[in-house]
Amino acid sequence: MSAIDTPPGLGLAVLLPHGTFAARRGPRRLAELGLRVTLVLGAIAIGLAVHRPEAPQASTCFVGALTMIALGTLGVAVRRAQVTIAADGVSWGWGRWTVRMDRDRIVKVELFDDAIALRPRRGSTWFLSRRDWDRFEAMRRTAGAVGLPAEEHTRRAPLAARLQSYGRVLDAIIVLAMGTGLLLVFVAAGF
Repeated sequence: MSAIDTPPGLGLAVLLPHGTFAARRGPRRLAELGLRVTLVLGAIAIGLAVHRPEAPQASTCFVGALTMIALGTLGVAVRRAQVTIAADGVSWGWGRWTVRMDRDRIVKVELFDDAIALRPRRGSTWFLSRRDWDRFEAMRRTAGAVGLPAEEHTRRAPLAARLQSYGRVLDAIIVLAMGTGLLLVFVAAGF
């Protein structure tokens, strides 16, 4: 068999170890619920504001409803993003739309019990928290196996690292958006 007999892309490519990881199921469901709730409550608040444009709170309710819908959309978008860890770097995003930290930019990958810290030569450290990502143990193993400069720690990530994880903040924003959407409906209705 020769190289000419092999179709392009089959059989000759060197397969580098890598892994693609998604958000955990619970936070994804919360984000999807948040989007549905903010859409419904936002539509009700906008409908009430449009039918009563003379009310002093009409414009506030209209803008507030659009803001809550945007926050619900943001939650779903972030929770649908995926992380890909490979020998040539780490990326976060959706398909072709990703942000990437190339291998040559990564100084060290710190593997904690509950987080992964990607430390670049310059710029901000990326933190991937156990709380945010499904199959976290596989993610940790992949980060150590792909040949990135990894350092194992047998402890939890420092508090500063845990605070930079976006998961809890994002979940709080989603819950706050749903609560604010309900409040806007009452305000738009004139209660």
